[in-house]
Amino acid sequence: MFNFYLYNKSYEKANIAQIEENFRILNDLAIVERAKEDYFLKNESLWTCNTADGIFYEVVYSKMQDKQLSQQVLPKLLQTIPSISEEFSTIEEFDKSHFRIYNAFYGIVFDEPLLDEYIRNKETYLTFKNKCLSEITPKILWERKETLFSRVILCPDVESDLEIIGSQYISQIVSRLKELERVVVEEWKEGEFNYQIAKERSSLDIKPDSKATMGQKKYQDQRSFKLPNGTTKCFTLHIRTGDLRIYFHPEDKKIFVGHIGKHLSTVTY
Repeated sequence: MFNFYLYNKSYEKANIAQIEENFRILNDLAIVERAKEDYFLKNESLWTCNTADGIFYEVVYSKMQDKQLSQQVLPKLLQTIPSISEEFSTIEEFDKSHFRIYNAFYGIVFDEPLLDEYIRNKETYLTFKNKCLSEITPKILWERKETLFSRVILCPDVESDLEIIGSQYISQIVSRLKELERVVVEEWKEGEFNYQIAKERSSLDIKPDSKATMGQKKYQDQRSFKLPNGTTKCFTLHIRTGDLRIYFHPEDKKIFVGHIGKHLSTVTY
């Protein structure tokens, strides 16, 4: 979850023109293009903070040149942004609150040295999000799985797998899952999933377990994992990445990942 708090102090030195532009951008980010993981927040004290051209609410509703923005767009925008009881003055305070996982201030003029957590426009917004998503830990990967992937679904057992693996291999795992997502989106247009085509058109080392292995119930049981809907499937395809294996099951144009960890037992000769 990305939380963007409208930072009162950043509006104190802002003039009308800056506030207008700032709220045009905010409308695009919070309404027009809003990502489902983004939450914009404000404290009611924002209305009475002093700006370079007057009290905030007077500037917003009485002094802006763009009347459509002030009379039509902004009322809807500001009603949509929830009011919270907390009033934050530092990012550290924000981070210590119950808001998780990624916190940033949205505003105009920041007196402090500019940080990635100070969002002023779409460029700084994207920089912040991309940086956060690149700093992945096992816990964050699990919590952010719906944000990172749309067609690759991590099944319930993977949460404990990630805890066992730890941070050492996490970037490698994310890289493989992102590549798997790309292949699914670009190559799986119809019919059943073809692992050979996926292998040819990616850097992924995809293999099915052998018929001899899958012919024995004890090995089938090892590869049986629950899908998010509670049903159980046998996962026979896997991706080799170093010493780890990513076992997955393709269904309905999606890839369900059931196990990330050591190679499961197989028939040996």
